Amino acid sequence: MKFSHTLKFNAVPEWAEHYVAYDYLKSVIFDIEKRRVEAINSHTDTENGSSRWIKPPSESDTTATDDDNAFVTALDAQLEKVAKFFTQKEVAICNLLDNVDRKIEACPEDPYPGCNMTLYTHNSGSAITSHRNNTLDNMMTMQNSTNSLQVPDASTLSITTSSKLSQQATVKANNNSNSKDDQDHDCNNSNVEKRYTISTIRGPTQKASFESRLSAQTTNESESYVEYLLDLRMQLIQLYVLASDLESFVDLNKTAFNKILKKYDKVLVGRLRKEYMDSKVLVARPFTEETANKLHYVLERTERFYADMFCDGHTQRAVRQMKTHLRDQVSYERNTVWKDMVSQERQIYGAHINEPKAPEKVYRIPLTKFDFPAKQLGNVLRFLLALIVFVVLVNVNIFGSTEESRCFALLIFAAMLWATEAVPLYATSLLIPFLIVPLGVMRNEDRSHMPAPAAAKEVFASMFSGTIMMLLSGFGLAGALSKYGIAKAFATHVLSRAGTRPRWVLLSIMFVAAFLSMWISNVATPVLCFSLIDPILRTLPDNSQVAPCLLLGIALASCIGGMTSPISSPQNIITLQYMNPSPGWGIWFAVALPISIISIFVCWILLLLVYRPDRVCAHLNTIKPTKGKITIQQVFVLLVAAATIILWCVESSIEDVIGDTGVIAAIPLFVFFGTGILGKDDLNAFLWSVVILAQGGMALGHAVTSSGLLQNIALHIKSGIQHFDAITILIIFSSLILVFATFVSHTVAALIIVPIVQQVGQQLPHPHPNLLVMGAGLACSAGMGLPVSGFPNMSAVMLEDRKGKQYLTTRDFIVTGVPTSIFCTIFVCTLGYGILSAVGY
Repeated sequence: MKFSHTLKFNAVPEWAEHYVAYDYLKSVIFDIEKRRVEAINSHTDTENGSSRWIKPPSESDTTATDDDNAFVTALDAQLEKVAKFFTQKEVAICNLLDNVDRKIEACPEDPYPGCNMTLYTHNSGSAITSHRNNTLDNMMTMQNSTNSLQVPDASTLSITTSSKLSQQATVKANNNSNSKDDQDHDCNNSNVEKRYTISTIRGPTQKASFESRLSAQTTNESESYVEYLLDLRMQLIQLYVLASDLESFVDLNKTAFNKILKKYDKVLVGRLRKEYMDSKVLVARPFTEETANKLHYVLERTERFYADMFCDGHTQRAVRQMKTHLRDQVSYERNTVWKDMVSQERQIYGAHINEPKAPEKVYRIPLTKFDFPAKQLGNVLRFLLALIVFVVLVNVNIFGSTEESRCFALLIFAAMLWATEAVPLYATSLLIPFLIVPLGVMRNEDRSHMPAPAAAKEVFASMFSGTIMMLLSGFGLAGALSKYGIAKAFATHVLSRAGTRPRWVLLSIMFVAAFLSMWISNVATPVLCFSLIDPILRTLPDNSQVAPCLLLGIALASCIGGMTSPISSPQNIITLQYMNPSPGWGIWFAVALPISIISIFVCWILLLLVYRPDRVCAHLNTIKPTKGKITIQQVFVLLVAAATIILWCVESSIEDVIGDTGVIAAIPLFVFFGTGILGKDDLNAFLWSVVILAQGGMALGHAVTSSGLLQNIALHIKSGIQHFDAITILIIFSSLILVFATFVSHTVAALIIVPIVQQVGQQLPHPHPNLLVMGAGLACSAGMGLPVSGFPNMSAVMLEDRKGKQYLTTRDFIVTGVPTSIFCTIFVCTLGYGILSAVGY
């Protein structure tokens, strides 16, 4: 969590405006950074057709000094605000201490002997008196001032203690002089009643009146003492909560000053942190060591008295009770304001200045008062349409076989739900196993009908294979590389050496995105890369064309990077499922890497021609490399990842021992989770929706194959294309997949079309199933012409600037994404076909 969020969600809600304005100080830093970049671009000269920055003489030092002064002024205002509020609360604590001391000095005697205050202690009234006297002995040795908290030294404590003990001795002596009378009056109520009965009471009526008066007097005295204890306990809790909150207030603000100064030095390459912390923050009243000792003293004093009065002198028990009250208050306050704070946070970061979001369109249900959101209504209608088509096809025998006809109905139903996303993609995958078995679409190898128990086992066995294990292993590698900062460190070091020219920064970030997609998947890579270029985006002028150029470059490069390795995207995992024998990582790299590299260069040239970033902005802000020493955990993660990849590359040569790539995939999962490199939270963070989507697709593919439908469809397609060359067939299927992947999604295109391609390849006079399947799988990643054409595009189109305006539009994707998709598909059908033929496919 960012520290700005930590500060907000751990602050005392009522004191929120008195904490350091961390977000404001960050905005000051970013404004200074933006001005510096603008100053660099304003001193750009053109020589020999290239832009070169001319550094003005002695301007850099002057600018840095002015920036330091501006930021110090903002810091001073925040420091003064924090100190002023702390002083107010310090006075409040002193007043509470005075009230507690006065309460102690006014402590009443026991209302009557034998009073049992079971609300606070199980001891008798005499025990309460003993505890009260012990408490007075302890508390009378402590001093306080109404202006500031003072911790008494040893000599003061000695003098004060002697004085108080002398006063106490005098009081006790006076009490002892009347002890006999007290005993006669307080300890023998039966004698008092008897004496009054003999001398005063003349009849039953007077006797009853006397007994009622005596009972009322006793009850009033008992209630008064209970009220005294309740009031004292409430004041102690109030004092403890206030002192604890103030201590937390000091710690959070001290951390805030330290972190914001660290950020200033990092972003603006300054040296302000140590000087300002030592000269101003640490000597300010709230942050001195003396203040910390005073607050600790108040807490300790409160806990000690609470222990003596209410916990039989057990300090640990008192601390537990006091902290329980503190947790109750914090929990209550946070629960009541949490939703409001989150709502405010979303409004801050999602507010549109000039383009307020229109309210969601709704439809009124006829003859009712209920409204139905338009989006949900559209999903319901699409689902009903798919359901109607499914019901119709189930009852029509299209292929002359019940199993094939029903399987075809299931295939069309799933395809319509996946294409329209009437329900989430993974939800459709969860529905598939439920429908396969009741529909009875599975067959045995001898083409006989498979009973339901055997069909259920077959379906669930197909949903967890070595391919799914590879997908999970890829998530494990991605989680470890991201968690320990390896991917970010690599990316920032590469980008820091790219210079400041937009064209080279664009090319660098595109290759970084493609390379990271090989190892942490093209689902997570765009998010990481978008955060890496934030220092550039925040320093660009409003409506600059450089921002969409960079973001679109990352998205398209991540889509291209989705074909680079078997674990870089879900469609590759599905492709591997239909390749026999498995190509291994070596062959995959040999085919995919040349296509990817050439496609990235083509995409880069197109972006330069469309956006011309060098003309818009001559120099960009520099991305600073991640600092820090290499840790043992990072080395360990790299070694495990390298060993796993090497084993995957040589899997074909050790197949007799390993058996399947899924067995190798279990190694990093066991090592990372077994050694604590990854934990339960990391496991929960896996993209389980993608896993379920792949599992549902595999179950559907297995059902389509088992029913004989896939073979039937392949035979019909074969009759029309069997006279074509393999390259022509690859072009036909790649074009079909390109259209499907562009308008739907890469993964859905692979789920529906790749199984058909595999069967067609097997039915050809000269079978080339692996060539066609791998070519089709690579073509799935080439569809990138629309915002919905893959996870990277969907992540990019959602990004907004500080004013809430989206960086990218559908036009941006069409202008650059469609040509890139076409070129990438051409490379797959030409260069890819040549390499696959060369390796024997």
